[in-house]
Amino acid sequence: MNIRKNIDYRDMYAALDHAMASKMGQMELYCAIGKAVSQHPEKGAAVAAAKYLTERYPDVHGFSPRNVRRMRDFYRTYENYPALLTFALQIGWTQNVVIMEADLPRELREWYLRAAKQFGWSKVELTENIADNAHEKIVLAIGDDVCYSEKQQNKVTADNTHNLLGIVRKIRYMIHKHKY
Repeated sequence: MNIRKNIDYRDMYAALDHAMASKMGQMELYCAIGKAVSQHPEKGAAVAAAKYLTERYPDVHGFSPRNVRRMRDFYRTYENYPALLTFALQIGWTQNVVIMEADLPRELREWYLRAAKQFGWSKVELTENIADNAHEKIVLAIGDDVCYSEKQQNKVTADNTHNLLGIVRKIRYMIHKHKY
């Protein structure tokens, strides 16, 4: 017979209420929920949190037990890697789930987080690019390592925005072309 232990989740519920009351964006909110749930190692913590959130906030969607477990996994994945968390918070939840569930090593996870942001990949594009090992074929634009003065940056941005979009389209076409 399976008997559930009576576990006190009041501190988790308080943390969930605090997160829901704050004016966080979706990714920050999901990270905060994941943190609150991860403080409880019990197997049923995510299910209890999902039930609490759906009952307490019936107008807000996305709190299925599966999704709350993903929030917990998201927090645990990045809790010791603040630089990666910064990248993860810059893309959507669906793309983050794809990257998490791909079970990539940290270096490749970072590459796909950056690429998803840089190219604006949809879930389908990201999934295909992970399956095709796009990290072996595409060189990402240099990020924060480049230092321009504000005047230079504005000129570079204005001059290259159109060219960059063309390059992105060509890269996507080349990736698609080489699949077949």
